[in-house]
Amino acid sequence: MPVFDPQATRFSAKNASLLAQLSNAAYRTETEAKSVVQQLGFSSFHWIDLTEHFRNVYAIGAGCTDFAAVAFRGTQNTRDWMTDLYATPVSFDWIFDQGPKVGNIHAGFGHALRDAWGKVTTAVEAMIPRPPDSADLKGLSTKPQPTLWLTGHSLGAALAVLSGTAFSIWDQARIRPVSGIYTFGQPRVGLYQFCGNYDHILSKKTFRFVNKEDLVPRVPFRGWDYADLGQMIHFTKSGVPMLESHEWTNFLSRTFESFRDFFGIVTNIETDVGDHAMSGYQQLVQSHANELDALFS
Repeated sequence: MPVFDPQATRFSAKNASLLAQLSNAAYRTETEAKSVVQQLGFSSFHWIDLTEHFRNVYAIGAGCTDFAAVAFRGTQNTRDWMTDLYATPVSFDWIFDQGPKVGNIHAGFGHALRDAWGKVTTAVEAMIPRPPDSADLKGLSTKPQPTLWLTGHSLGAALAVLSGTAFSIWDQARIRPVSGIYTFGQPRVGLYQFCGNYDHILSKKTFRFVNKEDLVPRVPFRGWDYADLGQMIHFTKSGVPMLESHEWTNFLSRTFESFRDFFGIVTNIETDVGDHAMSGYQQLVQSHANELDALFS
């Protein structure tokens, strides 16, 4: 069995470690990812194609008796989703048909998930089938049920957040509980109203890791009314994990000489380089497990 606490109701460094490994595995080929998932102790594996809007974007599903996790990968370059067309905010209910009016989200992220939603739900249903729709629910109220966890890196982190939203509030998604959402190098997903509504439901289950001066969590800009959500854990320059560190606050307050300068920097960030690399996030989470748990004790 995987090293994981499927019934955790608060932050768990053990869970963060496994989800980081899955987020990293999502960047591998289907064959390689399946091998990693099996080595981690899972009994089922699903490869999910999300390439309708962005190149080479996939997710993996990993399931066992007690829980299932879906890990979304990002794109190779942030320019794929930082164009004006994709970063334009649109209402959640416009993309997710007849969903609640909870505010505006990033159009590119929303379309990427919505167009592949059937594939995501098919994988989840296969890994942790719902209880039968019958009056005979004997034992279900006392027996722990399999739990669902979502994770991802970069654009994939944004897709994990939107998946958590859809599973939690969208009737057509066949609402089901999400036990935790752990993201790495996540860009901003929605405007202030959406983030406020998201946090009302999922803030206590959402843990957003930011490594040092990773630029991706700073975009899209707050000046465009995009906002942050969930609980942020910042790894400082010395590698120490902190909640909303002063170092990160100072970094947020920095200005660039022009929008063009900043856009040029951000749109040339490679997924696997520097502070944004998923491998770096995984290493930090695994090497600071005790300190991470202490933050929430």
